[in-house]
Amino acid sequence: MIDQQLAELSNLLIIVTIVLYVLALIGFGADLSGVTQRRSDEKLEKQKRESEGARAELATVGASAGTAAAAGGGPGGSTDAGTTPTRTATTGKASASRGSTGAATSGNALGARGFGYVMASIGAVLHITAMVLRGVATWRVPWGNMYEFSMTSSALIVALFVIISIRRKDLRLLGTLVMLPVLVLMLIAQTAWILPASDLTPSLQNSHWLIVHIGVAIIATALSGLGAIVAALQLLSTRTQKVRAAREAADRPLGRFWGPVSALTERIPGPEALEALCFRLHSLAFVCWTFTLIFGAVWANEAWGRYWNWDPKEVWTFVIWVVYACYLHARATRGFRGNKAAWFALAGFACVIINYTVVNLVINGLHSYSGLG
Repeated sequence: MIDQQLAELSNLLIIVTIVLYVLALIGFGADLSGVTQRRSDEKLEKQKRESEGARAELATVGASAGTAAAAGGGPGGSTDAGTTPTRTATTGKASASRGSTGAATSGNALGARGFGYVMASIGAVLHITAMVLRGVATWRVPWGNMYEFSMTSSALIVALFVIISIRRKDLRLLGTLVMLPVLVLMLIAQTAWILPASDLTPSLQNSHWLIVHIGVAIIATALSGLGAIVAALQLLSTRTQKVRAAREAADRPLGRFWGPVSALTERIPGPEALEALCFRLHSLAFVCWTFTLIFGAVWANEAWGRYWNWDPKEVWTFVIWVVYACYLHARATRGFRGNKAAWFALAGFACVIINYTVVNLVINGLHSYSGLG
């Protein structure tokens, strides 16, 4: 028996979650656009301090020269020589005081990035709550069709991002790159794949493997998605470093595109740190994909009498497993690092997307459980 009131409440929470994610995207986007302005202000402030320091140094040198010319150091020369450094020190203290005051003010303010993180955190809680209510309303796990799988996977992606960003606050700068694909997925699911709360199809009912097999697949998909975002950012960071080095060698400015990109990549972990994070995420994802294959084979034998049926879904899941296995093996091999490893990781996620969209919506098979007919 479907509890329609809980199902409607779940749908309402999904709408509220989308609104919060949009606000989070605006906050992260505003912070990202402000990075360039802050960097420009910092450069101007640095140039101003250097200019003031140069003028003070010239004044000090001039006073010392006047004192030496006075032959014996009269009272006037002594006074000038002592006054200028004092003035310089006072100016430096005032400048330092202004800088510390500005830092304290910016530290106490929430800021655009903090606002985006708070909205994403609240949205993740409501998102997970909505899926739990969907499960309670239908008396089953909330991933029985393509719509529910999409919503549960996107909730897990945001939750993982929020949790990882608790300790690695520098990764909050990646909020735009996380929230944008999640919002796209949720909007597509909410408009094209949405289905009313209902019972499972007969072939999926009364099987504990739905909880285990699909649950692990959701975790694998979420980890692969986060790993793909990190891999793409690693490629962007590496490319920016090369462009910046080439432009500096040629004494040319970065330009309108590479300037903001450079400002972004300077405030996040370097390519090496991103590559290490990408490897860890995909290592966990590979373990989940392995168990997805194993549990799926056991369920297939229980349902159809064979462990392997060469169904399109089975084949593509195996392709994903092979690609990620090759990536991890090659990454562990000395010399296969940098851009090559990142492109390999992105190729694995491309297979995930094909498996999730083309295989589910276009190719008919034993796993045609999208619910979209």
